[in-house]
Amino acid sequence: MQTISTQPVNQPQPAQAARYSVLVIDDDEDFCKIVRQMLEPSGYEVITVNNPVKALELYTRDKDKIDLIILDFYMPGLDGGKTFEWLRKLNDKVKVILCSGADELRLRQLMVQYALDGYIHKPFRVQEALYAIQRVLAIKR
Repeated sequence: MQTISTQPVNQPQPAQAARYSVLVIDDDEDFCKIVRQMLEPSGYEVITVNNPVKALELYTRDKDKIDLIILDFYMPGLDGGKTFEWLRKLNDKVKVILCSGADELRLRQLMVQYALDGYIHKPFRVQEALYAIQRVLAIKR
């Protein structure tokens, strides 16, 4: 497992955004809108869902069209951990970046516990998000 942080390192070349689709799963609708506004100008197709159950339904139907998932961990009902477990059952190669306002140590623990591909700490700058996304998309599976 390769872990990804938001700190630049000389690693794989960034992926080209224009051909990638990102699913954002977060219960905060305003956050979803902000992420869309941050990523679309860089060429990403962004799909946002603020309900993890609906996100799983969408992913079941369209998993071949989604390249990466940005997943909030703390959501009511089905939390990010359970959501990720279902995503992994649907596609064992799914690429997921955890996105949460939890402290950095907790994010790292969750990333290792669930074998996630990376994390982004809320709040974040556009360049941090783009870097983490590019690094995770560059992972070969």
